[in-house]
Amino acid sequence: MMQIGSIGVLKDKAVNIENMYKLKEACRQFESMFISQLLSQMEKTVPEDPMVKNDAANSIYRSMYINALSDKFSQSSPFGIAKMLFDTLKDYINYKTHIEKTTNEPIKLKTEIQFKPLNKDKPIKIDKKMELIQKAVDEASKRFHVPKQLLYGIIKAESSFNPKAVSKAGAIGLMQLMPQTAIELGVKNIWDIRENILGGAKYISKLIKEFKDYKKALAAYNAGPANVKKYGGIPPFKETQNYVKKVLAYAYEKY
Repeated sequence: MMQIGSIGVLKDKAVNIENMYKLKEACRQFESMFISQLLSQMEKTVPEDPMVKNDAANSIYRSMYINALSDKFSQSSPFGIAKMLFDTLKDYINYKTHIEKTTNEPIKLKTEIQFKPLNKDKPIKIDKKMELIQKAVDEASKRFHVPKQLLYGIIKAESSFNPKAVSKAGAIGLMQLMPQTAIELGVKNIWDIRENILGGAKYISKLIKEFKDYKKALAAYNAGPANVKKYGGIPPFKETQNYVKKVLAYAYEKY
């Protein structure tokens, strides 16, 4: 016999599927409107036929014809706009849903890690999650050509190695990515250790290429590229200036 809880789960799934269909249809209609505008502009370039009256009736007919044609075209999404919009919005909705269900709990490390200059004769004892972080940092460093030490410095300054860290501004995870930025970076699951580090590494790599300077890139990571451009260097914000110093100091530690 089906339990009440099971019925509730099925009902939620049905609602979600229905919402996805509505979203897909809304995206298709958006592409239809785009095509309609395109066809209307194209029509204006066609010389008027002297045999056809340019009156209200013909204007309405042409408008209806273009709308019907646009609706038909949008069924196959010739420009891919509907699909791209749907995929992006779907990911964002899943993302927001995930945020609501997640609590900000710190990692329970088996061994407490001291992030201070360590004696080389006493290597750090690491747990499984730290192993995942190290593997992701290695991969990110190779893929985006960012020094591993710099990534470790950012991670420590941003989240103290807590993958579930959430800032007051809404930044999430080890590299403290903002949800919208994460989507733009191609991150599917911002809470995932590997994806969060790869996303952050991709972003800092982009900033390093843009500013060709580690300090300016770090300042842009903290305060935004626009502020670095505005002040021609590290902005006169105490938080940002301290952030750059902290990351560079942490980068020299042993991980």
